[in-house]
Amino acid sequence: MISVDVDVSALVDLKKRVLTLAQTDSLLREIATSMLSVTKTRIHGQGINSDGEQIGTYSPSYLELRREQEGRSNTNVNLVFKGDMERDYKIIPISDTEYGLGYTDDNNADKAKWNTERYGRIFALTDDELSQVRDIIREYLNKL
Repeated sequence: MISVDVDVSALVDLKKRVLTLAQTDSLLREIATSMLSVTKTRIHGQGINSDGEQIGTYSPSYLELRREQEGRSNTNVNLVFKGDMERDYKIIPISDTEYGLGYTDDNNADKAKWNTERYGRIFALTDDELSQVRDIIREYLNKL
């Protein structure tokens, strides 16, 4: 399983003072839900890595296989062949107070690990996505 860690250490003191466990869980679920949509589009739709660049380029032989079997002609890596990884990418409860984004199917998790080893950081949040997380936290706290 690939998980995305978001540093919410600034929330720890605030949580002790203000947020109940239910409120914290609600905030973390909101962050996970928002980041699921954003990162799925970035990774599987646009083929962009955590540094804001193309994940990679498919080799000519693999690109030909993609064209023949799936009718796909995009040369940029987006981790989509039959769509199994894209469909399996979801919010994964890690504990009562933690959520991650990743794959529940071991085969898809293995593919994610292999692609990370091959292409580098794919699943970590981008700077823009981290900024969006901070905005979600700010907005959530303002509503309280």
